[in-house]
Amino acid sequence: MKRCNRCLNDQTVRRIRLDEEGICAYCRNYDAILPQLQDSSHLRQLFLERIEHIRGKFDYDAAVGISGGKDSMYVLYHLIHTYHLKVKAFTMLNGFFSDTARKNVDRIVAEFGIEHEYISFDENLRQRFFRFSMEHWLVPCVACSYLGYAAMINYTMKINAGMCIHGRSPQQMFRYYGDDVFTPFVDAGLQHPEQVEWDALYQKLLGLTESKLNAQLAEDVREMLYQGTEGRQFREFSAYFLYHPYDEQEIVRFLREHTAWQPEKDYDHYDCRIHHAAHYIYQCAEGRPHCLPEISVLVRSGQCTREEGQRLIEKAVYDSAPKKELDELCHSLSVRPFAVFSKAWVYKHFVKK
Repeated sequence: MKRCNRCLNDQTVRRIRLDEEGICAYCRNYDAILPQLQDSSHLRQLFLERIEHIRGKFDYDAAVGISGGKDSMYVLYHLIHTYHLKVKAFTMLNGFFSDTARKNVDRIVAEFGIEHEYISFDENLRQRFFRFSMEHWLVPCVACSYLGYAAMINYTMKINAGMCIHGRSPQQMFRYYGDDVFTPFVDAGLQHPEQVEWDALYQKLLGLTESKLNAQLAEDVREMLYQGTEGRQFREFSAYFLYHPYDEQEIVRFLREHTAWQPEKDYDHYDCRIHHAAHYIYQCAEGRPHCLPEISVLVRSGQCTREEGQRLIEKAVYDSAPKKELDELCHSLSVRPFAVFSKAWVYKHFVKK
């Protein structure tokens, strides 16, 4: 199997392309913006420009989505205590939100003394979207992402916040950089705020998203984006960790020392009750752990060696099926496990990536 000579991406990664030097397109795309990513003073200035551009001009400076996880809680802390923004936090309930995460959200919201709201999706829409995701991509994660981003963008306009700030990690932002519907958000984030035509950008992204859905779901997403916004213009959707260093261990240490955040021992995606089920299905379909592209980001950015990255991938392999989570996933969406794993087998052996 061919593998990138720089990172760990191989032919199991979707739409992988290797050039004559054996370097994958994701590494090349990353290299194109690397000088900007390495200029920490310029990145900080870009972020300061963004928050000063909107500070005090709206009902809230920023809307901040929090899941109870380490990244979003860390972002929320610094937006309030370091940058002194007026924020309103929100949490999306996708049907699989864990009780422990809810307790953490409620505890931190009370500790910080901020406004917060839980957002629920229309149950019929949620079910149809998640089933479509299972049928076409074998996992619910794509539906969760599409619905989540649409809800976040809509919510920011609805409450009249100046921008939406999220806590996606660099590994998430750059795993498919250059070949992802959210790549334009990264590119826009590296420009000065007054240079970006946000309405035009969102219309382009909406078109790309709709091309991946059936006609009814595409119409539902468009309706969700505009519902209750009364013709307001789109607001910036900004990644905190595009401008700030990201160190997972430091983030966890900081939260435990400075806040009432109390996650479970396994704090990675503990907010989602079916996280392990989704990643196990990915493993069955792709023949390797789903985290490979994210670990490749660590390798290409020099945060770990290829050997260290390979050990991380091996550690992420599921030795057995997470039965309890799989049962909940299949039961809640009325899908048969046999059908899911049959499609996963076909995808692994016959579908060209």
